[in-house]
Amino acid sequence: MLRVEAPDLPGHGATRIAPVDVPTTVAALGAYLKRFDSPVSLLGYSQGGRLALLTALEHPQLVDRLILISTSPGIREASARASRRREDAALADRIESIGLAAFLDEWLDGPITGTTHLDEATRIRDRSVREENTASGLAAALRGLGQGAQPFVGDRLATLTMPVLLITGSRDDRYHAFASSMAAALPDARHRSIPDAGHNVILEAPDDVCRLVADFAGRGPNA
Repeated sequence: MLRVEAPDLPGHGATRIAPVDVPTTVAALGAYLKRFDSPVSLLGYSQGGRLALLTALEHPQLVDRLILISTSPGIREASARASRRREDAALADRIESIGLAAFLDEWLDGPITGTTHLDEATRIRDRSVREENTASGLAAALRGLGQGAQPFVGDRLATLTMPVLLITGSRDDRYHAFASSMAAALPDARHRSIPDAGHNVILEAPDDVCRLVADFAGRGPNA
């Protein structure tokens, strides 16, 4: 049986690590992984996937296998990153202005992040987890850990020698393309696309994601 630990990232849940920025977060994740007796399988989704990728690049000796779900290598062009930083800052300001509940109403009704197509029990459970956050925490995470704040690392992928699993939903065209490109650049990678799922594939197809992760992390027959 696989042992799973899921620490909250800075700006999320009960974590109080500050400042909420990329260097501090990657250092904190490295320190967390050093608590284990041997290298571990590291998994991240979306923003967490980008941070898992950065952590593996900075601390490769601590990561046995890397699992990236709906993840990009960052934004290549400096001007596009700057534009995204402005967008993230504006959204952070709005979260602080309208509060967590109103923001979740908007976020969970969005075209990419929306959950209205899922069953009621799943929507209730997902929202309850998101309500463990705070408006100030999510705003800080957007400003300090958003795509505009993170470096582009697509040109460093060839340095990662551990096995990497990339998972995307088949309807998430943008991140499917990211994963295909990353798989081609990584020395030891495989890309698995889950049918009829979008960006939030872990919520839309949890059984499929769990099976892929368990096979890969547990070195099962389908890894």
